[in-house]
Amino acid sequence: MKSDIPDKVIETLKEIGMTHQQAGWNCHGTYVLLHKALEKVAVHKRIVFNEPTILETNSEKKIVSLLVTGTMGDKSEWSIGEASPSNNKNSYPYAMAEKRAKDRVILKLVGLHGDVYAEDEADAFKEERPVEIKGGTIDNGSDVKEETKSVEKPKIQFKNIPQKQITPEERRERHEEKIPDFEHWCQQKRTKDQLDAYYNDSQSTLNEIKEHNPDLYKKAIQVFVKYLDKFERKENG
Repeated sequence: MKSDIPDKVIETLKEIGMTHQQAGWNCHGTYVLLHKALEKVAVHKRIVFNEPTILETNSEKKIVSLLVTGTMGDKSEWSIGEASPSNNKNSYPYAMAEKRAKDRVILKLVGLHGDVYAEDEADAFKEERPVEIKGGTIDNGSDVKEETKSVEKPKIQFKNIPQKQITPEERRERHEEKIPDFEHWCQQKRTKDQLDAYYNDSQSTLNEIKEHNPDLYKKAIQVFVKYLDKFERKENG
């Protein structure tokens, strides 16, 4: 990891309890931040997103372009997120376009735009992600088969590499932190389709919580159900 990462990046990550080694990696001289790290920054900074403006959409061709505006206190920024087969390999182009736009807005609002990039900006970033960096879009529910089949994995004898074991307490603490994250991002969704896409995108995380902490899984599902009921009531008048 390069040592000349801007102080602003270090300070921002420290606020959310992460180091630059945990939150990202050096991709040929460019520091790349995990999407999950930017989500934590948005929650910590109380960033609120307005309803996105759809600029282009073609579900059959999996082409989406949308404009997202976010506010942090009295500061406002906007950005455009785009997804198409030429720059997106997973099965959720709407969710990917939203991620890209929101990640850019977060970087602008906290003053990191231009110093770092979000992992979803380019597939090349994710392909260069070190194996020890956990989390990110793939681990947060995107189409893992689509993401991984195009990347030739190195043949590593993992049995010869000592693996750090996470304790049940540490795992539970991590899962507990996801509940307010789910609440925050569900609250930002303006349509049922957006909520459905976020739910689909969160499946691997939800499955992990369900396996290890069923009581927290129940709380997480209740968050999604609460906002689903809200949209259904709205649709039914």
